[in-house]
Amino acid sequence: MTAIRKTLLIVLILSLCFSCKKQPKSEIQNLNPTPNSSQKDGKNHKTNLLTNYPFKAIHSNIKPSYQDSLELLQLWRKDAFTVLDTVNTALSNLELQQLLLASTDGIKGISVGRVYASPDHKFKIFGGRGASCGAYCNPYWISKIVRAKGSPLYNLHFKDVETIALMPDGKYLVLESSFGRPASVYSETTKSATLIAFEGSDINYQRFNYKYPKYGDIQSDSLYNPTGKLVLSQEHFITNKPDLTYHPKSQRLTYQYATDFSYCCQIDSVYAYKGAFEYKNGTFIHVKEQKQYIKVD
Repeated sequence: MTAIRKTLLIVLILSLCFSCKKQPKSEIQNLNPTPNSSQKDGKNHKTNLLTNYPFKAIHSNIKPSYQDSLELLQLWRKDAFTVLDTVNTALSNLELQQLLLASTDGIKGISVGRVYASPDHKFKIFGGRGASCGAYCNPYWISKIVRAKGSPLYNLHFKDVETIALMPDGKYLVLESSFGRPASVYSETTKSATLIAFEGSDINYQRFNYKYPKYGDIQSDSLYNPTGKLVLSQEHFITNKPDLTYHPKSQRLTYQYATDFSYCCQIDSVYAYKGAFEYKNGTFIHVKEQKQYIKVD
């Protein structure tokens, strides 16, 4: 064998050895498997799981993958089984939808989904919003966290997630919005913030220390507000725009909202509040608040 042939043989052997080495995968790839050709086939069972997909809208800070769609579907089916009080997993999506429509208890299942990924791609929050109707309707939410490493977490208390911020110490700030109709005569919108950390297979909530001008005893109650989240609600007829924003450079959480005391406290007055929290030593410290009387027609 000539020297040239020997050289080519050595190069070929080395190239084969390197190609056999296992290539590392990023954490987010574990959450975003791309469907293979058989999954894209309309006759494939996995693709058929998405037949009669129940969500009217999906909000996300990423482009949802095939696996994300399945995670949301699993959340919807889990809620449907709870609403219908059944464990018949053989029911198709269409059959479950028909049973929910025929249900007489006023709960029709979740119809709006959310998929929000953390900035470091270590987890995603999957959420669903539905409606429960009696004399009038109110929304309800369910959610779960799917992590790149570790088992999923259920029975959480997230509403409509809008932002996930990574804090300097590895905690996460989740900003949310929600709405509801606490009484027949009025409704309200809410901005909220939840500070979380992961410890092994558990999620820990860090409480916000804020003196609420209205319903303070309720918001501070661990049964009503088990996550200790910051909850700022404003009645629908107040035109001032509520806001809750995190500023990463200054590590400040600023807010503004208004509340009417006539519903809770028999005081015919409306006040607008504007203030800020600063992130120090792993928690948000309330540093300032301004209160201003406003007139409502």
